[in-house]
Amino acid sequence: MSRSVLTRAVDWAGPRVWWRPWRVVAGISLGLAAGVKWSGLYFLVAFGLMTVFWDIGARRAIGVRRFAATGILRDGIPAFLAIVPTAAVVYVASWWGWFVSDHGYNRQWAVTHPADARWSWVPDAARSWWNYHAQILDFHRGLSTPHVYQSHPWSWIVMGRPTSMFAEYPKLGQDGCEVDMCAKVITPIGTPTIWWLATASILVLLFRWALRRDWRAGAILAGYAGGYLPWFFLGDRTIYQFYAVAFVPYVVLGVTYVLGLILGPPGADARRRRLGVTVVGCYLIVTALIFAWFVPMYTAQVIPYHVWWVHMWFPSWV
Repeated sequence: MSRSVLTRAVDWAGPRVWWRPWRVVAGISLGLAAGVKWSGLYFLVAFGLMTVFWDIGARRAIGVRRFAATGILRDGIPAFLAIVPTAAVVYVASWWGWFVSDHGYNRQWAVTHPADARWSWVPDAARSWWNYHAQILDFHRGLSTPHVYQSHPWSWIVMGRPTSMFAEYPKLGQDGCEVDMCAKVITPIGTPTIWWLATASILVLLFRWALRRDWRAGAILAGYAGGYLPWFFLGDRTIYQFYAVAFVPYVVLGVTYVLGLILGPPGADARRRRLGVTVVGCYLIVTALIFAWFVPMYTAQVIPYHVWWVHMWFPSWV
């Protein structure tokens, strides 16, 4: 093939890249995540699409004319085949203990519910496993009982309504209480300076990804898309602030990204760099002090009741 013909072929479609072992590793990781909690499936979709968008962007960067179409065909299909089947196999394998047990929950359901002629070829263990999944799905679809600590997802990232996990109020002489009344509670109040800056960082990430084409910002947003965004579409389902634990890593990454921008690049002038170091240093010190202030709320320490009230900065935290 002549050089000009080869060049035209690359310009039109770009190279073929089949073997991406890191995608198989991603499939394994995401399959394990789904095995722990079904919300891991959202990350499977978000990160799978993210990798395809990266490849489409790479094709555009090297001058491929039909970068979107060829990116979907030459990268999207192989990505699907590498990630999704791998995740599915790992997810099923995560149930190995249940399959080899005779006493796992719902393990003998198929024995007491014989299959009709259409499904008689399906092993009893598989039918019991499928019914177990149907029960799980029905439970989560119908989980709408009101609860005093339920909260809307928009409030999670600003710590609007932390969930009270445990609460006791010892009297004088109980559990080491040395005043008339004490509090012994566990409330997962995220360090406010981290979560509030993370809220602002979402806007920064969107700007940097959409207008500056920063792939790092896009990767962090993909984490939010997988761990946070789906909860906004669950209607009346009873949900709580502690579900935010699934996307905490991306909260920290978003904050780190913004702090990196404030710090400035290594090649910045000395004055700019000193200002960035000062601002970031002060932020980290204040954040560490606030975290230490809330440690009693994380560890159920016995503290005077009035001191507990001082920790409750907003009425919605009570």
